[in-house]
Amino acid sequence: MDAAFINVFLSEGIKTFEEMFNIKVEAKEPHILDIHAGHQWEISGLLGITGDYKGVVAFRLHKVLARKMLILSGLECTPAEFEDTEIGLVSEFTNIISGHAVSAIKDHDVDISPPFCVSGHNHMISWPRNIPVVGIPFITPYGPFEVDVCFK
Repeated sequence: MDAAFINVFLSEGIKTFEEMFNIKVEAKEPHILDIHAGHQWEISGLLGITGDYKGVVAFRLHKVLARKMLILSGLECTPAEFEDTEIGLVSEFTNIISGHAVSAIKDHDVDISPPFCVSGHNHMISWPRNIPVVGIPFITPYGPFEVDVCFK
């Protein structure tokens, strides 16, 4: 896995998070995910990567942080619309990060699929089985999130 390619997504994720929501983010120690183990995340924004690199990027967080992002975004919605709007916001956030990252990757032919979200307690992501998945955890004052990357 090319660390420089991963770092583009991480730096754009931090920058976008801080610019969109004015929330400071602190990176923690990366780790290899056990794709067969359960996880704590309630919402995952996913991107497929094709071209010179092939793989998946996931931005994963709890509903509490998604709710805070929604409030700080200034989007208005009724309480009945909160959950759908939070998921839409995570999807759009993922889309913005991917657009910035692709713009920053000049030396490679890379295409990114439109983002989509999966939600629910211990939801499943079908990670490629023969490529390690690197999880990079982050801390915010409103809870953690993680960027998981898997490329070849």
